[in-house]
Amino acid sequence: MRTSALGVTPTFHHGAIAFPLVSRPLYSSGVRCCAGKLDECTTTCPRAAAIATKVWPHSSGLCPEPDKCLWYAAIDISNPSLTRSSIAGGKRLASPSPSPSPSPSPWQKHSGRIQVVSSDGDPLGYLRNWETGSVNGVNFDGADTELHVSFTVPHSGKGMLSILATNPNFAAPYYIGTTSNATLAPGLPTIIQFGNVEKTPSLSPPVPNGNQTDESAIWTYNPTTNELKAHYVNPDGTFANTTIAYNIRNNSIFFVGDIEAFNNAATSPDYLASPVTFHLATL
Repeated sequence: MRTSALGVTPTFHHGAIAFPLVSRPLYSSGVRCCAGKLDECTTTCPRAAAIATKVWPHSSGLCPEPDKCLWYAAIDISNPSLTRSSIAGGKRLASPSPSPSPSPSPWQKHSGRIQVVSSDGDPLGYLRNWETGSVNGVNFDGADTELHVSFTVPHSGKGMLSILATNPNFAAPYYIGTTSNATLAPGLPTIIQFGNVEKTPSLSPPVPNGNQTDESAIWTYNPTTNELKAHYVNPDGTFANTTIAYNIRNNSIFFVGDIEAFNNAATSPDYLASPVTFHLATL
């Protein structure tokens, strides 16, 4: 910014407000233009002419309101976003407020694969994605038969989730959850099947769907450990203490309320199951 010989920045006054006169061509030409003839800026300051013409659209001749135009040119001739309505009456405007930051989404989306992990912490593989047999086992084939999923979590981290299969090789429905309606409880050897289900309301007991009964909103997600836990709702509306069980001999995954009671009731070692956990893994 150029100053006078005394080191003072030259200014002009509009009412009680003093505005600096900047020596750049954009401002000096703009001031001359808006204080006098608009067409004088055509060659010396085309941008100023364009801005002034936008506000007071006269192709030539004197500006009809030179005091307002001069004030406008001095304070912000470099801002073509201003319009006549924003400076009408020659009143000084407050500095424009910064654009507000977009509000964060109340939901966070997650996607990936579901890794099956033994009770000893050993990875067993990823959920399968079979045309028949759906998702209730570990994938031992190639990447084409590995299940990909997505789900959304509220920022509060609370509430039950439904998990959507995003690359299903099987027919609809495409959520994953429970597909039968027994009661899980301590001391009972009963099981609940795992498979692809329709989306159901949170906290809902099993919902009839053809030849099965579905629950999708049974999951919670821990972003620290990436663990996905199942919380089956019994037919009477009570939450069951739900364990994910895996029979390695048959490569089948299901849910139990008491895995010890289930194994004690097994009629063959081939039916024994071990507890496993689900963890979200990157693709």
